[in-house]
Amino acid sequence: MIGRQDGAALIGAVLGMVILSLLGTVSLTLAIHEIEGSRAAHEDAAVLHLAEAGSDLIVQRFHDPQAGGDAVLGALFTKRYELADGTASFFDAQGKSQFAGSQDHPDFMLDAAIPEHDRLLNDPAVGWFRSLRSLGRLLRLKVYGPVRPGLLCTVEATAGVGGLTRTLSVQLGARTIPPLRAAAQIGGAPDGTGTEEPLPVLVHWGDLKMRGPVRLGRPEDTPIKTQLAPISELSYADMIQRQDRWLDLFVGGEALFDPSASGISGSPPSNVFPNQEPSPGLREDRWDYALMKQYALLYGTYYVPDREGLLYRDGKVEPGLGLTPEEVFGSEAVGDHHGLVFVDTLDQQPPVPGNLATLTIETDYAEGIFFVNAHLRLKARGNGKPVPALSPPPEGSAPGGSLARRVPVQLTGIHFHGVLFTAGDIVMEGQPRLFGALVTGGRVMRASQTAGPFELWFNDDLRSGLVRGFPLVYVAPGTLQERS
Repeated sequence: MIGRQDGAALIGAVLGMVILSLLGTVSLTLAIHEIEGSRAAHEDAAVLHLAEAGSDLIVQRFHDPQAGGDAVLGALFTKRYELADGTASFFDAQGKSQFAGSQDHPDFMLDAAIPEHDRLLNDPAVGWFRSLRSLGRLLRLKVYGPVRPGLLCTVEATAGVGGLTRTLSVQLGARTIPPLRAAAQIGGAPDGTGTEEPLPVLVHWGDLKMRGPVRLGRPEDTPIKTQLAPISELSYADMIQRQDRWLDLFVGGEALFDPSASGISGSPPSNVFPNQEPSPGLREDRWDYALMKQYALLYGTYYVPDREGLLYRDGKVEPGLGLTPEEVFGSEAVGDHHGLVFVDTLDQQPPVPGNLATLTIETDYAEGIFFVNAHLRLKARGNGKPVPALSPPPEGSAPGGSLARRVPVQLTGIHFHGVLFTAGDIVMEGQPRLFGALVTGGRVMRASQTAGPFELWFNDDLRSGLVRGFPLVYVAPGTLQERS
């Protein structure tokens, strides 16, 4: 009996071990499958994300064609058509996109099988997409004509992670924002006067346009236009003779000059063109209030002012929510771009003399697209920031001219970087400097004899309607698809 019981116990123990072993094997197999499934799911998500990111970064190249310093690639992402009004466009007069290639014969392709292309796609030191290196590799990138009429192009990105490869395509569209073809456009006094003191605005690299009569000081104070002028960061105050390659001054009324240093009134410089109104006109570029307000509500930030000069985001005028203009406009460093900032009138209606607030902006540096329906008091504080810039191409080039013909310059002491567009007057303290463009509906004046001048360098990209901080090119809704 004892032997039989011992045998049964042994058999039971063996069976238990076999069952436990089987359970362990099943658990281990399930765990392996779960790990493999999780890894596959992770790789699948990563490869799709990498392909989507490749498309997104093509969109970024449209907004910054000179990124990477490659003139050939930069030209691809630059508007190539010049319309009848002189503006640059991605589309011809019939609305046909400049991208006309096909999937088999694209306008542009990078293929990682080609070592030079692989460096651009995947080398973290020189590649376009260095921030994506940890995910996997971009294998191919194509840009060709749009499938849907009215859109800009198709972007097709192929990416690989582990053993997985995915290809995604999207259609890109383009929004239109009017170009700014002058460095400074100044409205002047509403009654056509305002000639008491010389205009305290100095312009480099572009045109200055001003309504009404304007006093320009002594003839020698107006920079002459010459192709021999150096292309540099020098202020006019640091030049022995003030000169520039691109500056023309167009005045709606009389251009008034004070006697020269010798006491003799000489001929005005040849780059001053007075009495432009009514014919042939100043050809001003004025952004539309309603359109820019709509863009701000969709893609930027929208503020309503009060009479004390505080700003309320999204129009919520409540105690404790008001922000100072410095909090809204100020940037910590170069690259801290606010995008489109729209400040409305007091009654949220189109600007007229009676509904403009007065804002005081005291800042060391502000970067953005500032569409301000108010009077501004600018206080340039501190030394500003050094800002990298490209000179315009040689005069006579089409908008968006070759990047190879534009000279890189490091501008110093910049307080405003972007576009400053105001419906009212500007009164300034200190010596503000701007890289971009200035547009005012009113006058530009000094708060005291020690203030100014307001000195600015034109960003020629604005002449092509390329306004950084605004989504010029976008992924058209409903066009994302995976290709086999």
